Amino acid sequence: MNADWFELNVLVIVNVTQISLASTVLIYLLRLPKKTLEAKLFTGQYLTVSLFYVSFAIENLVVYPPFKGLMYVLSNIILSTGLLFFVGFAYQCGGNPYRRESQVVVLIVASMLGFSFFLPDIAVNRIPFPHLLGIFWVIGVYGRKARRVERELGIPTPTSKMLRAFQKWASIIFLIWVAVVYLPPVISLGLSKFMPRFFIIPPLELIQLTYGAIVFLNYTPQRTSFQAKVVGLVLCPLLIILAVTPILLHQLIADLPNYNSVNHRLLVAFLILIPFTTLLVIVGLPRFLRSNLLSPLNQILDGVRQVDAGNLAVQIPVTVRDEIGDLAQNFNQMTQSLRQSKEELTQYAETLETKVAERTQELKQSLDNLKAAQNQLIQKEKMASLGELTAGIAHEIQNPLNFVNNFAEVSAELAEELAQSVSAGDISAATALSADLRENMGYIAENGQRASSIVRSMLEHSRSSTGERRPTDLNELADEYLRLTYHGLRRSGQDADFQVQLCTQFEEGLKPVMVAPQDIGRVLLNLYNNAFYAVQQRQRQMQKTVVTGAGEEAEAPYQPTVWVSTWQVNGSVELSIRDNGVGIPEAIRDKIFQPFFTTKPTGEGTGLGLSLSYDIITKGHGGEMVLESQEGERTELVISLPYI
Repeated sequence: MNADWFELNVLVIVNVTQISLASTVLIYLLRLPKKTLEAKLFTGQYLTVSLFYVSFAIENLVVYPPFKGLMYVLSNIILSTGLLFFVGFAYQCGGNPYRRESQVVVLIVASMLGFSFFLPDIAVNRIPFPHLLGIFWVIGVYGRKARRVERELGIPTPTSKMLRAFQKWASIIFLIWVAVVYLPPVISLGLSKFMPRFFIIPPLELIQLTYGAIVFLNYTPQRTSFQAKVVGLVLCPLLIILAVTPILLHQLIADLPNYNSVNHRLLVAFLILIPFTTLLVIVGLPRFLRSNLLSPLNQILDGVRQVDAGNLAVQIPVTVRDEIGDLAQNFNQMTQSLRQSKEELTQYAETLETKVAERTQELKQSLDNLKAAQNQLIQKEKMASLGELTAGIAHEIQNPLNFVNNFAEVSAELAEELAQSVSAGDISAATALSADLRENMGYIAENGQRASSIVRSMLEHSRSSTGERRPTDLNELADEYLRLTYHGLRRSGQDADFQVQLCTQFEEGLKPVMVAPQDIGRVLLNLYNNAFYAVQQRQRQMQKTVVTGAGEEAEAPYQPTVWVSTWQVNGSVELSIRDNGVGIPEAIRDKIFQPFFTTKPTGEGTGLGLSLSYDIITKGHGGEMVLESQEGERTELVISLPYI
């Protein structure tokens, strides 16, 4: 060979290992589909690294000084371009919250690199310093972004872990440049540059190439392959060994008399061995992984998908006798157990369905019995209300009947006197008696109509409500039921001497409201009864206190009073029933409208009055019923009925 223009040396061997690894990673990155901006910047960096190793290999191979200097400048230009990609990727990785800062930093780094080319002694001590500064800044950028993500979410996240991993990658590159900066002082002091140049920088460069690629493949959103990471992990140490071995052998053969010949053959052998080993790992290892690892794993993964789809009969062929084979065998056992469990669950479900049907029938029967009991209680409540109302009606109807009886007796006497006057021929007396008789007949007719009206009201109340609504004067309805309830209470025989002051304040000109009068009458009857019961209980408490002589409060006079008022507001009519009775304790106010809840002693109430009233107002008429009470002082119920 002609040795005038090139020279084989150990640095060329090192460069070949770096080219092999960098180009392998680059080819894989270029094959990734649908690259994001991050992936493009990362791929661009590995492209410039690969070109740098190629240009640096040519520089170490060629001995022609002008061409060697040109290649050195070209290498530094490529390396500087790679630094710009490196900085840009650092800001873009995991999102870029510092857009303006990233533009300024890239511009500053580019200016520093460009300025370094115009300084003297560029080959000795100028070009590494912009790289050191840029990489040191990138380490800080990764740290800031990781802390920012962790501070926002409060815990380490996959993004923060990725940023921390890339920070370690940048730290390895920083160590490489520290070693590069160490070389000029070593040379200037006449010391050996062998150690950092051959045993530190090349292994670190190969390690950072592999580490950076694996970190990127672990976190990139693009679909990557597990075998690519395994190939990188295997290829990296092999290339480190192939890069360092010629250097060690070079030291061993340095004293041989035929050193040049042996060294030449050694370097040629490694130039052939390195690409062959790289090709063998790239081609052979994936095949081995596919047949012994990935293919069995894919079969297991396909089985998992079938199980997820509901096919529990799937069985995976056990093709290898290792951990993967054990996994496949355990998967088959798992599917068999799942099939058995499914069959047992199916049988249990059928049995459970029968039991549920039987239990449902029992619950239905219990519910029917409960409904029947509830209907009986409701009927009892209605009959009790009807009895109280009937007593009031009986009292009311007695007055017109008394009038009818009295005037009938008087009319009979007048008729007899009229007959005598006519027989005697006393025309003037007969005329006067006739006028008195007509007047009595008028009174009898008037009181008869009054009694008829009361009977008709009683019949309407006793009938089941049809729910038919008609315009109703709420003032008249409230006043009528107030009087009937009060007289019914006094005529019930419980407390004939009980006296309540009734205060009414009805708004004049109140428009009729569309309601079912029978239903609203039942509501009023329940509320009036509760009000009278409350004031009656308080009066009894006051009387008991007076008897026992319990202080000044006992001496205060108490007048049982019930207030009823109506008013119109915002398209609705409101009716208030207020008493100064015992009030309702705060602890039970939320339960007051619940069915079967009562504050009365056992046997005195069913607990359905307020519940039925609440349902009639809210569900039957779309209104509202609001309770306000102060224990020991008062209770007020406000009914609001909308105009329809």
